[in-house]
Amino acid sequence: MKNTVTCSQCGAICEYDDHSVWEGNREHEDFLCPKCGNVIGSAFTDLIPIVTVIKKGEKETKNEIIG
Repeated sequence: MKNTVTCSQCGAICEYDDHSVWEGNREHEDFLCPKCGNVIGSAFTDLIPIVTVIKKGEKETKNEIIG
């Protein structure tokens, strides 16, 4: 199932999938915003969630200001 979350640091709207292959082998996995690297959530799954940006945020990150 696809889930949507907004990064509190850069404002990017991200999507991730938290499905599991083996139900008895799950752990909480933190996942990061692909744009700024901020931890944006945790999923109870046996896989590492792949996060994609579906809309860039309006907030600036330190990397964008420097680079």
